[in-house]
Amino acid sequence: MAKDVLTIDMFWIVIFVGVLGLLIVGAVVLFAWRAFSDKGLGFVRYSDYLDFLARHNIRSNIPKYLNEAYSDYLQKRNEFWSAYGQVVIAAFIIIVLAILMLTKTISAEAGLPILSAVSGFAIAKGASSSRNSTSGPKDDENG
Repeated sequence: MAKDVLTIDMFWIVIFVGVLGLLIVGAVVLFAWRAFSDKGLGFVRYSDYLDFLARHNIRSNIPKYLNEAYSDYLQKRNEFWSAYGQVVIAAFIIIVLAILMLTKTISAEAGLPILSAVSGFAIAKGASSSRNSTSGPKDDENG
């Protein structure tokens, strides 16, 4: 059986796939960094709202609603960063597996199930986070 040798053509394909993968991961990281790095765009200057309410002696239950809205904002932000980190890690795993399969370090019989598991995990995670089953007012009327 002939030993698999990495030819110069395969070397350039591996380099191309690696660079393309790093560019994709870099673009995803750059997107999140640029979209969420501005400190002034947080929760629409929460402290300004509290100062306004204090200066104008507005009802005391308004800060309670602002606190609830702010906690919801923080919860959604944390969910986003969790899903974002998982997507970056999944993309990195796919890139590494693609390079290993191109160089024939691992066979397709070993690499493809791993790729399908990673993609299935990413799809399932995205589908479960976008679906929230909450009971509406109609559910309370019927039961």
